[in-house]
Amino acid sequence: MGTKDIAEKSLLSYNDVFADIVNVLACGGKQEIREEDLSDAQAFSQYKAIDGELREQERDIAKFWNKNEVHLSLIGLENQTVQDNAMPLRVIGYDGAAYREQIHNKKSSWYPVITLVLYFGTESRWTMPKSLSEQIAVPHALKPLFNDYKANIYDVAWLSDDEIQSFQSDFRLVAQYLKALRTGQVEDWNAQKLKHVHEIMTLFQVISNDDIYSEMEDFVYETQRVKGGTKVIDIFRQNYNRGISIGRNEGISIGRNEGISSLTAVMSRLFAEGRDADVKRAMSDSTYLQELLSQYKD
Repeated sequence: MGTKDIAEKSLLSYNDVFADIVNVLACGGKQEIREEDLSDAQAFSQYKAIDGELREQERDIAKFWNKNEVHLSLIGLENQTVQDNAMPLRVIGYDGAAYREQIHNKKSSWYPVITLVLYFGTESRWTMPKSLSEQIAVPHALKPLFNDYKANIYDVAWLSDDEIQSFQSDFRLVAQYLKALRTGQVEDWNAQKLKHVHEIMTLFQVISNDDIYSEMEDFVYETQRVKGGTKVIDIFRQNYNRGISIGRNEGISIGRNEGISSLTAVMSRLFAEGRDADVKRAMSDSTYLQELLSQYKD
């Protein structure tokens, strides 16, 4: 299991985050699922391969939803940072294994199995197949007999502002962060009180492939103490002050190089003057960034 997978699972496995994601993405923001109604389900399942060998497959996160002691659902979250052409086949494999387990355990009543796929990519929307019919060429004459199967895939970095604001857990900050990476612009969202600081900063670290986030936990805890919460823009400001790349559009790259001292000084001065709007503009406008550097170079 890779470091990125572990980081993603660590945050999303918390019941408050898991329930929040399902409520916003699958239930239209309605608070249908409460964290206290969730319990961990077995993520591993076995199947017999073509060669006759018994193999094991692992779903990222799986939980039972117990409500009124009557309804029991298995909702799985799959975390993707790289697009997978076989995602519909993977989902049907996971879901089929969960239904097969019900047969094996001789359940007296059946429960539905639902899988959500969270795509964390920021370069483009998900372009790979989302259903078996997109993935498999079915002869026209047999299409009436073909049972299609879809994968519920959500482009987190492309969620609307209303959807992002609907999150009540720490995942709201994750969605804001991914949107900022995608657009190259950081909006001044309201401060948020975080519960899982270490897991969030670890996730940011593996998504950005920059170890700066592992060094920022104390900063986040301090903003929580002083300001009552943390903003995405505060995190990016800290990155600016420490000479870290925050933009990927239009050739904007603020890295550890010869010009970083002057850039850091400029950004610090702008923040001190209360010119946050100019800093935000510089994140996505390389020409304006150069103008600022020239203006303050002395």
